[in-house]
Amino acid sequence: MIGVTLLLTSCLDEGSRNYDETSVVYMSTDITTGRVYGRTLTSKIITSANMQLMLPGTFQFLRYSWTEEYGTTPITLGTTSTVVIQADNVAIVGEPMEIGRVSLRMNQTPPQTETPDKFVAIDSPVYAEDKIYLGDHWLFQYAYEAKKGEDADVNFYYEGNEGALGNEATIIIDLTITGEPEAGSSTTAKTDIVALNMSQLRSLYESSGTTDTKELKVTFKYYRKGGDQLVSLGTYTMKINQD
Repeated sequence: MIGVTLLLTSCLDEGSRNYDETSVVYMSTDITTGRVYGRTLTSKIITSANMQLMLPGTFQFLRYSWTEEYGTTPITLGTTSTVVIQADNVAIVGEPMEIGRVSLRMNQTPPQTETPDKFVAIDSPVYAEDKIYLGDHWLFQYAYEAKKGEDADVNFYYEGNEGALGNEATIIIDLTITGEPEAGSSTTAKTDIVALNMSQLRSLYESSGTTDTKELKVTFKYYRKGGDQLVSLGTYTMKINQD
């Protein structure tokens, strides 16, 4: 696991539901009231006054806490749903940090270079089985090396033949170090998180078969420090519901 984790949780009082978490939260909106609320990686629904300034559809890295005294607020889930759930009124500590989002590049190939930039490590993606909870995004936490003044540009490329779709797909994770390093600065390890929008891949495969449900096996590959060949991060399942 890379240094900073996607989720840190602790209970404030033993035997109670009180909690203190640091996590990535997906922002959404109650269509009936316009209230902004968050969906956490621990399946909690949370809201606060601070969240009303956050843009729905974004991912925010937050530290938040809740005790029974804070109470709850009713939230209607989805655009057509009549299901109402009680969102915890949380207190947000510190400054939120918005997580970068990227779309899957469907009709492009990664830049070709003799010396590609390489990741130090990538954690297994965090994602929801359904496409609603996290907006069909998969979260990737990664580590890389760079000098002061440099940043990481991470993109994902679908590698496949759209004319002969099966139950497998391969995605290349590409790293490009950008920016101008400060003179005399040393190389250090850095970590970051990116949210990948998988909706285009889902749409491609939703119309590719006749069964009600397809389990698409998605393999991610990337260049890792110490090697010259693409290595596999692993294979993960995306459930495709077909009409």
